[in-house]
Amino acid sequence: MLLVPGSLLSLLSLLWLYFKIKTYHVNRNQYNVLPVKPLSHIKNNEYRDANNILWIKRGFYNSLLHNPFKYYVFETYDTQKKSSSEVKILKTDFDRFQPFQPFQPSSFNYYSSFRFPVQHFFADVLPIIFF
Repeated sequence: MLLVPGSLLSLLSLLWLYFKIKTYHVNRNQYNVLPVKPLSHIKNNEYRDANNILWIKRGFYNSLLHNPFKYYVFETYDTQKKSSSEVKILKTDFDRFQPFQPFQPSSFNYYSSFRFPVQHFFADVLPIIFF
């Protein structure tokens, strides 16, 4: 099959878009934040860090992509409550409540999984399959 100039241009545009999105997605964790000092339990699944930032502890099913048998996952939102940062911690480390809680960055989400689950799937989860 012979490519006509319009088809070649379309193919090149799609390739450029693919690599642009890939770079954007792979580098997204530079925006992730971590809790400052140990989290203090407020109520139910809500915790606050030393900077008074609210962290929501995810339930088992909302943590399936993060090995919920081994880790607790916490999520906080940006000021517009659109994007979110996720951190994880070994359950044994968190349950011992020590002055230093070794949180690990999990991922930065362009769309919060709690508030925008459909957009989160397409913007944050689905690209993982492709990239």
